[in-house]
Amino acid sequence: MAPRQWLTVLACVLVIVGPVTFFINAEAVLNGDAVECDGSPMRPGQLCVSYSGGDTLDYEEEKRSEARGELAGYAGVGLGALGAVLLASRGITGKRRGL
Repeated sequence: MAPRQWLTVLACVLVIVGPVTFFINAEAVLNGDAVECDGSPMRPGQLCVSYSGGDTLDYEEEKRSEARGELAGYAGVGLGALGAVLLASRGITGKRRGL
């Protein structure tokens, strides 16, 4: 496969992976600074118990977890944008070369 084809494949993968990463972490991105446990707001000193996984997280641990989710969501936006730029640049250079 030629280098330009790999770039196109990479761009397509980024355009797919970026938005998926964002939507998986959309709740953390859209919540802002709110810390929630199963949709209910948490306050310092409270515990979040997950009955499906058996995990218990305190307020600070849940806050760190949501911060990681928020970071991953924004990274997804960046990856998707990078993929879109690569595809657009591929289209522009393809038109200039007559491909």
